[in-house]
Amino acid sequence: MGLIKLMVLIAAVIGLVILWRRFKAWQITSQRQQPTPTNPPLMVRCAQCQLHLPRDQALRVNDQWYCCDAHRDAGRHD
Repeated sequence: MGLIKLMVLIAAVIGLVILWRRFKAWQITSQRQQPTPTNPPLMVRCAQCQLHLPRDQALRVNDQWYCCDAHRDAGRHD
């Protein structure tokens, strides 16, 4: 009877090791498959305060970019 218990215990340990390895392999492949970020937005610098911000949020006057209306208006008076 003791030999059967030992064989069942060995089989259980081998099964757990196999499951553990499969789980770790699944973790590695799922980390690789996570979507990579797309191209970052184009950034511009405010001509008044030098803040960098996405181009689609900036205000453009001629060749100058501004972060807000106040800086745009202040840039016109300089």
